[in-house]
Amino acid sequence: MMKLIAPLFLALLAFGADFETGAVVKSDGGDFFRNTIPQVARLGDGRLMAVFGVSPKGPRLTRIAYTVSSDGGRTWSSPKVLYEEKEKDRAVGDPNMLVDGNKLFVYWTRVDNPNTIKKAWTWCARSADNGNTFAAPVEVFIPRQYTPGKQHNAIRLADGSYAMGISWDHWPEHGLHARTEGEMNLSSGLLLSKDGLHWTLYGDLHVFVEKVTPGSTNGLAEPSIVQLTNGEIYMLLRSGASHHYEARSRDGGITWTPPAPSPLIGHNTPTALWRLENSGEIAAVWNNSPINRFPLSVAISADGGRTWSKPRILANTSGPQVSYPGLTQAADGTLVAVWQAQREDGGRDIHYARFTRDWVLEGAK
Repeated sequence: MMKLIAPLFLALLAFGADFETGAVVKSDGGDFFRNTIPQVARLGDGRLMAVFGVSPKGPRLTRIAYTVSSDGGRTWSSPKVLYEEKEKDRAVGDPNMLVDGNKLFVYWTRVDNPNTIKKAWTWCARSADNGNTFAAPVEVFIPRQYTPGKQHNAIRLADGSYAMGISWDHWPEHGLHARTEGEMNLSSGLLLSKDGLHWTLYGDLHVFVEKVTPGSTNGLAEPSIVQLTNGEIYMLLRSGASHHYEARSRDGGITWTPPAPSPLIGHNTPTALWRLENSGEIAAVWNNSPINRFPLSVAISADGGRTWSKPRILANTSGPQVSYPGLTQAADGTLVAVWQAQREDGGRDIHYARFTRDWVLEGAK
């Protein structure tokens, strides 16, 4: 396995006041061995929360964990377990969040262990006090058989309803199943809800692409969403080609434009999107490569994703990946991204970067 470029991004580094990076959670070789696919959000009380999946080393049960930051993402609390899977033939992972004031929903995906790519279940834990306490988890019905992880946070739309991107594999809908990810054929759509627990699915976004690697998925998966200032919902989707795909809805997520290649180069990985709270611009964090899950880069668009600033690198490696980003804004306006970083020993860390809009746009000068 190729070596990670550790000196640049595993330690806490500062490049002036506009950029700094460090660790949210490090692999401990035991209970928190593989810390995977994180998301981050600002809670109603101003703190940041990161959620992620955990695979302990050895034949132990998978978990959903979280950590919080009270200083805008510079330091993080010791991780706590939100949910531990009790059944040996099930596994959990790929959590995301929905924040509405002091209300918090944490969702995650439950699958067979080992994963047969036949069936997935969605579960949710709710909090009414910014994640200080949680109600008992409940299952959330999704009208599809196998729904991969919902890697992007759900959002509150301007009309007060909730929206969350979703994808599903076609084969289980016909009583079949893929043996590997490379055999999967995925569609994506948007879930809409009034209460965060009961969701209605709209859209069926799909294309057949010329895959550039044999293990990549076909179709479109792991959608990221943002609502623009004009009310339009913009969606970016993972593909097995050399570009992400995009689609737009002008009626609150009910109908969608045909998916088309976006300006962002990327392969078989998802993107994090965020609408900047003051300017209305949107930021994207993604793997800016036509074939690899590195480097992890950021860019800003002032025209709803039609054009983007020159990418700036948040993290790099010689392999195998720095991927699956989450993105939010701290109370002071600083952008905070999190992602998973794979280690030589097979473990994974969760890293963060704090940076400003100006720092991103300086790279275009």
